[in-house]
Amino acid sequence: MKKLAGGKALAVAAVVGGAVIASVAPVLADVSAQSPSTSAVRVETAAKYKAWGAVAEVQVSYACPAGSQAYLNVQVTQSVLGGIASGGAYRDSLACTGGFQTITLNVTATERAFRLGTAFGKAELRTYSSGGVARDERNITIGL
Repeated sequence: MKKLAGGKALAVAAVVGGAVIASVAPVLADVSAQSPSTSAVRVETAAKYKAWGAVAEVQVSYACPAGSQAYLNVQVTQSVLGGIASGGAYRDSLACTGGFQTITLNVTATERAFRLGTAFGKAELRTYSSGGVARDERNITIGL
């Protein structure tokens, strides 16, 4: 008899909890629909080997709030025989559409040439109006 009463209490608690969640869920969805979009950036994993390693052609996908402008900084670092190959590229005045866009940047190697193989890529996207920052870093492959 006590188990039956305990079971009823659990059932009532489950129904009440479900009702609370169901009443709050539409409010949470409405808030997220009104929230401004944020910036995002991604270094694509495949880069192209160009000019005997003097340049790595890197693609970066980005998104930022529609109507704002942003700038993008990309760096590539790679271990090569006897040291480190590295370089960077910068693009200013990117127009933001609110959706994802892909841009190609030529990263010029300094000190040593890039080689075919694994490297490390970093990207940083900053919007002028909001000062928002998005970052990404990952291993990339420099190939033909």
